[in-house]
Amino acid sequence: MTAFLATLGGKLADTWLSLLVLPGLLYLSVAAAGSVLGHRDPFGHHLLIDRIDTLAGTPATHSPGTVVLVAALVLATSAGASRLAGALGGGVERLWLGDWPRPLRPAARALTRRRVQRWSAADARYRQALTQRALRAAAESRAVPGPDAPDSPSAPDDPAGGTPAPTTAELGEARNLIALSRPARPTWMGDRLLAADARVHRAYAIDLTSAWPRLWLLLPDTAHGEIQAARTALTAAARRAAWGLLYVLPALWWWPAALIAAVTFAGAWRQARLAVHEFAELVEAAVDLHGRDLATALGIPCEERLTAVEGLEITRTLRKGT
Repeated sequence: MTAFLATLGGKLADTWLSLLVLPGLLYLSVAAAGSVLGHRDPFGHHLLIDRIDTLAGTPATHSPGTVVLVAALVLATSAGASRLAGALGGGVERLWLGDWPRPLRPAARALTRRRVQRWSAADARYRQALTQRALRAAAESRAVPGPDAPDSPSAPDDPAGGTPAPTTAELGEARNLIALSRPARPTWMGDRLLAADARVHRAYAIDLTSAWPRLWLLLPDTAHGEIQAARTALTAAARRAAWGLLYVLPALWWWPAALIAAVTFAGAWRQARLAVHEFAELVEAAVDLHGRDLATALGIPCEERLTAVEGLEITRTLRKGT
């Protein structure tokens, strides 16, 4: 028990130091240094040196009580700033996933409509290219040349000699960059999670919302760890984006902080997209690999691969008739 408590205390101390103190100390340092440097001389380190020398020469800095009080105040302020970043990170995550608050819902609906229009146009181009390729393949299969007929040259993609027409793979990728399925959220991340639900339902007729808590109880520890790691990465990215937003405040009196804010937020946004994509892929993989286990646990016969027949029975069972 003593060893367990010592290990737990060490982990809590490491977490408190890495998540609360260090980011907050860095933020306070930037804000304090920026207040000294200002916009006119943003990189004038001599100003910082002069201010530190002035503070070191005051009698209060030689008092142990004052030093302890200032240190405690700095630590408390750092922890408070980190707590604020954590709370703000939760809001950023909600916005990224398309769960916008009521005052922003008109903007969310307008943005969703715009994304639907873009996706529909890209999907129409992709399907048209598929149709044209199928027609060309059918025409080429019907045109069987005689033994003495010369081989007819294939028609160029662009007879005018301009930019080659995009391939069907490129058109499909352009559509998928907007969303994997018809958009229903104002953001790509929100639609990426909804796409996992739609793809599972299309393949197996399983309602992922009702099936996931039961499936989670059946997953092995390895799958739990991978999915939780992806989910934790999304939360960490949202917290980092919140720090980027907080750095906008010292940018009011020290403009280089705006660069810190932009770089921090852009990196966090990129990390969040990767985390959401990985999380959605892992959720789909869990259904693909352990969907039969869920059917068996519910008493639904599934001797071979999981199909829509068993999936529909799973959905009916879990919805309990609703």
